[in-house]
Amino acid sequence: MYKIIHKQAIAQDIKKIDIAAPTIASKALPGQFVMVTPVAGERNIPMTIIDSDERRSTISILVHEVGPTTRKLGDLSIGESPYQVVGPLGRAAQMEKYGLVICVATGVGAAQILPICRGLKKKGNKVIGIIGAKSKKVLMLESQMRVVCDEIFITTNDGSYERRGLATELLRELLNKYTVHRVYAIGSVEMMEAAARMTIEKNIPLRVTLNPYMVNGLGTCGSCRVKIDGEFQLACVDGPEFDGHKVDYQDLTQRMNALEPVQWENHVPPMSPKRPGFAGLVKSLWALPKK
Repeated sequence: MYKIIHKQAIAQDIKKIDIAAPTIASKALPGQFVMVTPVAGERNIPMTIIDSDERRSTISILVHEVGPTTRKLGDLSIGESPYQVVGPLGRAAQMEKYGLVICVATGVGAAQILPICRGLKKKGNKVIGIIGAKSKKVLMLESQMRVVCDEIFITTNDGSYERRGLATELLRELLNKYTVHRVYAIGSVEMMEAAARMTIEKNIPLRVTLNPYMVNGLGTCGSCRVKIDGEFQLACVDGPEFDGHKVDYQDLTQRMNALEPVQWENHVPPMSPKRPGFAGLVKSLWALPKK
């Protein structure tokens, strides 16, 4: 059903995949994601919808091949289909016409910030994009970001492309230079926390997208709990975007670091191909009587 119609390597170990998914393409909004199961028996992978084309009935995802499950997804050829694709899931990003907006992303966060930049631009905002990467060879979606942003700045940690340094250093400079009405930040916990400190100082609203470990994306497992304004919420159903000034970054860091030494993909029980699977679970939940 969800056939791969286009596939492109865009950076080291990173591939952009276009999938035929008419229903998802007609409903997806910026900030939402899908859960993808590459082959029967593998776990579900949360994947941001970086683009949706209702006319072509397609969605686009970015696959970062960091483990056996993501490599299996990246190895699928044009014409093949992932075992399951379920979505759109999560809440759409919060966006209206604000004025001047800065969108900063590091690493694979560029895939998540791209549809948000596109949506903000459609709302009539002036959008400045900042992309940070370790080096030029892992920089992604530069050309796409240049299309949807009024201005774009790029930093690399090793100085192999554009400006040498951290994305947060450039963010501070721009906050001091311009009257900024809102900031969106997606990337490492350290980067988002730094963005929170800067924007709190200047009383600028901040939206962040959190990426804790997810198992099913339905809010039934609790694996993606995050502490927001002193209360626990689930990134998969209450987010993944939250008020960046209310996130408990210390708690988020502890949760992320607790599983960092292990290969997360190898510690999630595989889904049995004999069972109805994730899509079947979703259908069964939708069939429950509403109170």
